[in-house]
Amino acid sequence: MTLQASPRKILNSHIALISLLLLANILSIINELYFGKSIPILNFNEERNIPTFFSSFALIICSALLYLIAINNKKTNTSYIPWFGLSFIFLFLSIDETLTVHEKITEPTREVFEASGFLFYAWVIPYGIALIIFIAAYAKFLFYLPRNIMLLFLASGFTFVSGAIGFELLGGYHAETFGENNVLYYIYYTCEEFLEMLGIAILLYTLLTHMENQSQTGALTLVVSSGTTA
Repeated sequence: MTLQASPRKILNSHIALISLLLLANILSIINELYFGKSIPILNFNEERNIPTFFSSFALIICSALLYLIAINNKKTNTSYIPWFGLSFIFLFLSIDETLTVHEKITEPTREVFEASGFLFYAWVIPYGIALIIFIAAYAKFLFYLPRNIMLLFLASGFTFVSGAIGFELLGGYHAETFGENNVLYYIYYTCEEFLEMLGIAILLYTLLTHMENQSQTGALTLVVSSGTTA
């Protein structure tokens, strides 16, 4: 059986799910503001809940697609090592999203660098350095991609990093100065997680579009086969 899926339809569905999660998070915040208790399973600032597992699952799907692109490129004797590298990176990000690796290194990193202010959430220091290395290593790779795919990659990366690091910097300064139990901090972490999810959605759309462009049929096709007995 052959199924055809439109990257645009998948993107629209992905954004619809993100919007539902955003509304659920806002409901949790309203509940905390008026009744003094959030709804942890829905709150963007909590770990190992519905938004966390949603993001982790989306990241691992991206990792799998990057792996498939790498395998296909290897078969056709085109560049594949960078795609394997990206697959590994997004696998790590998926694990990090679930196990909160970055949260666990915040305290020791803060102590080592005596970080405060915008660097209060000190995990941004090693991850920021890793981001700079990543940009330097992958700049050439990006420029060799088709223009539309390159621009989509840049859009997804900018959106994700704006949330993951940009709003984390703002949230860190605010948390140290004014604490975490206030409306502005809630806005910061909501924007952070929303932009991360949106960046992942754009990346997923980018990868599906790239796979569609490279397919012989010009359409994204999923082949589902069942075993037969003689």
